[in-house]
Amino acid sequence: MAMREQLLRILDDLTKEELEKFKFYLPRGGTAPHIGRGKLDGASGIQVAELLMQTYPQEALDITHEVLHKIPRLDLVQGSQLQTGGQTGSSGNDNDANHSEAANSGVGAREPQVHGKQSLVSEQQLMKLAGKMGKTWRQIGIEFLGLENHFLEQIEENNPGNTKLRAFNMLLEWRKRAKQDATAIHLCSILSQDEVPLQPEALDCLQGTGRA
Repeated sequence: MAMREQLLRILDDLTKEELEKFKFYLPRGGTAPHIGRGKLDGASGIQVAELLMQTYPQEALDITHEVLHKIPRLDLVQGSQLQTGGQTGSSGNDNDANHSEAANSGVGAREPQVHGKQSLVSEQQLMKLAGKMGKTWRQIGIEFLGLENHFLEQIEENNPGNTKLRAFNMLLEWRKRAKQDATAIHLCSILSQDEVPLQPEALDCLQGTGRA
């Protein structure tokens, strides 16, 4: 099924309230391409689909999946993923192999694993990002990456006086838990929210990488 048809089918399945949430959670800010709030206000599902295709011609479906996780409408994610094999030119078995490889990659993996058209975020990217977090690393870990406070306390204890390494180890744990969803574009969409205490340029290390 073509990407445009999948987007229309997904957005048509959303209630009016869910569509508003979908528009709210779309990636924005920083130097990454983003859809302006003015274009989304009052936009129908068809118009949102067109905006996604125009702004993210290659990643529209991946971004849609990320937003559906936040609403959450995981049933639509699972349903649309079944249709992606023909789109990427790979068989369903190839996709399963990619997912399995990504899920089994350890925290210490040096090279990013391929996930469809995207690669898992690399250790080098995470280290650069960690250097931009400063003392906000713990807040980001709990509030936006879903990590537990007791786990972050252990990281703090294991890396005395080194804020950058604390943030780096926190991001490694997020990558490990996110498995095949731990792509640069996914992490960028999470940390592009207005409430995240990061300067937009801090996400530059995640830009322009998402495709293998």
